[in-house]
Amino acid sequence: MQEMTRRGFIAAGTAGVLGSGWLAVAQNTAPPVPLTVAVINDLHITKPETTALPDAAVEAVNRDDRVALTVLAGDLVGMACKSQMECAAACVKRLRKPFLALPGNHDVLPIPTRGLVEFQRGFGEPHWTRGLGGWTLIGFNSCEGMESDVTVPVGELDWLRARLAETDPARPLALFCHHPLSPNTKSYRIENAEEILALFSGHRLRVAVAGHWHGNQVEERDGVLFATTACCSVTRDNFDGTKPEGYRLLHLSPDGTVQTEFAEVSPPTSPQ
Repeated sequence: MQEMTRRGFIAAGTAGVLGSGWLAVAQNTAPPVPLTVAVINDLHITKPETTALPDAAVEAVNRDDRVALTVLAGDLVGMACKSQMECAAACVKRLRKPFLALPGNHDVLPIPTRGLVEFQRGFGEPHWTRGLGGWTLIGFNSCEGMESDVTVPVGELDWLRARLAETDPARPLALFCHHPLSPNTKSYRIENAEEILALFSGHRLRVAVAGHWHGNQVEERDGVLFATTACCSVTRDNFDGTKPEGYRLLHLSPDGTVQTEFAEVSPPTSPQ
């Protein structure tokens, strides 16, 4: 499966995009409008001078009338101190769309319990569920302390089980976290990813999106689209050696079809 930019899309689902569109035309009805979610990850904000790319992403999302929700998929700061959290919160709160945030390992450095308190003060709960556009959206806290390679602890697995027990299994489901669940991510993948994915047996998990890897990777396995996205930071580079930075757009149709695109951003240029 090949990822495409704004000039194209990736589709995953039991009904292909062309098939759904043809059927809608044949019935003389408009196809349902998908739910569009923007995912921004790995901002690594440390001070006001490091917000140029995140600011550009925020402005691009604000201009995109399709976007109904933004998910911030972790590593919003370089270290979980009050000054960096306040700087990141000031940037994020310029969003004119609803947003939900998840912690990354940098968001709980150097003392995880204290870092999580700072994160919650600025961005809310570290895990959440929402029903939107005919979909169930679940974001969970994949951090185990401040480690890059993690095993998600039992307490968070129990939280996921409890939320899934409350979820309509017939609704398509999108899953978000900081550390990748992608089957072929060569490093930084959640070590108990298969155990986590097994929890969704009997549910319509359609897409799982993460950050942390600092690179664009999209793959499909067993009807689930797995995606990681390049970072959106002036202080960090992509681990996959590519230069473009930006954010991901998910287009989630009520029938469970998923389309995704990468939106590249650049900091504003200073006038000459």
